[in-house]
Amino acid sequence: MNRTSLRNFALIGMTLASLWGASTVCATENSGDNIGKGSEGFYAGAIPSQGFYGVLYTNYYTADRYNNGKGRSAIANFHLTVDAVAARLFYQSNLEIAGGKVGFFAIGSGARIASGDASSNHSIVAMGDVTLGSTVGWQRGDWHTLAAFDLVVPKGSYDVHRALNTGNNYYSFRPIFSVSYLPASGWELSAKVTYTFNFRNADTDYRSGQLFHFDYSASYAVTPALRVGLNGYVLKQTTDDRQYGAPVNSDGNRARVVSIGPAARYQLKGASVEVKALREFSARNHSEGESVWAKIVVPL
Repeated sequence: MNRTSLRNFALIGMTLASLWGASTVCATENSGDNIGKGSEGFYAGAIPSQGFYGVLYTNYYTADRYNNGKGRSAIANFHLTVDAVAARLFYQSNLEIAGGKVGFFAIGSGARIASGDASSNHSIVAMGDVTLGSTVGWQRGDWHTLAAFDLVVPKGSYDVHRALNTGNNYYSFRPIFSVSYLPASGWELSAKVTYTFNFRNADTDYRSGQLFHFDYSASYAVTPALRVGLNGYVLKQTTDDRQYGAPVNSDGNRARVVSIGPAARYQLKGASVEVKALREFSARNHSEGESVWAKIVVPL
């Protein structure tokens, strides 16, 4: 591998972002963004009735461009593909706190990642980190709101010498607030807002910056079972990446990216299915590509 490729893969390896371990390139180090951006949207603030639920997410992401902090392509002949799957076990209880009902969840994931440039290629198939959390949800008329907390536990595959990793090798925690407006007219407006705090990676002395993110949805029920609309996400890094006590690069490797695309949700008997195709733009210190999501929710 030549010096240019070594530099490029060092950049990729230090800037992988993930869906719970399934990666897209971002400024934060080695899977710092494990938010699963784009995974939610429809009914983001609503809670189900009491019981256990299984949620399966699949994501296909592809990009042929990585932008620097000025929005210019930074790696010649860059390419990245990700196939990811994540499973969430969710329990909605009837326990109440401050008038809201409490829920609990755990998420595990796995991914295949392939990335490279004109000179070389790398790939990995491995498990991602584990996310644990709890929720409290309220309903007031047409408004549904949800407060939650994620704790990301570094149990995924990680090797400091690898260009690609599916695990963080550090903890993250994330407060979450979601809201859905569901009037009788059939319209739906939803948003899930998160803010991520990352701990230091002890193997590299690298601490990824804090991340503001939200998924959004605007849809209309064309039939009682079928809902169509637009989904997307916004991600903005609010603090610098730091290594050995100093900001990384002149801009702290601060990332941002925006996406939008068509989405549909179909309600089966008991279960629901969602699909969406999202296009990224305005990327800084981030890959710029396309993402296809599918989500299935099944009562257990």
